[in-house]
Amino acid sequence: MTANTTNGRGVSAKGTYVGLWAAATAAYVGLVVVDARIAAVGAFALLGLAAVAYARVGGVRFDERDEAVLNAASGYAIRTFGLASAVVFPALVLASGLGYYSWTPFAAGVSATVTALFVLWVGCVAVLRGRR
Repeated sequence: MTANTTNGRGVSAKGTYVGLWAAATAAYVGLVVVDARIAAVGAFALLGLAAVAYARVGGVRFDERDEAVLNAASGYAIRTFGLASAVVFPALVLASGLGYYSWTPFAAGVSATVTALFVLWVGCVAVLRGRR
């Protein structure tokens, strides 16, 4: 089955692959919400493994158009996330400094995760620029 071939029900190999990842994510989030964390990890691992296995045997092929769409979407996502972070976190630091906000462990964790994301992004940009 190639990227443009359907499985007889009108679903392409790419659609099935993406659907498996979407099901893995939905199962994970749904099970975490109902406090079934071990089941959430198991469901995500099982469906993720199914997606990877399907990609190997199902003829999933991404072409230049897919790559262009994914690159553009990634750029918009990181830009939106960056702009929101550039407004939200300084505002929280200011509010904290003025005594209107108190950092919770959750907020500190989110802040550290956002920082790690942008450190990773800067590192990726540096490596890619070095290769060109």
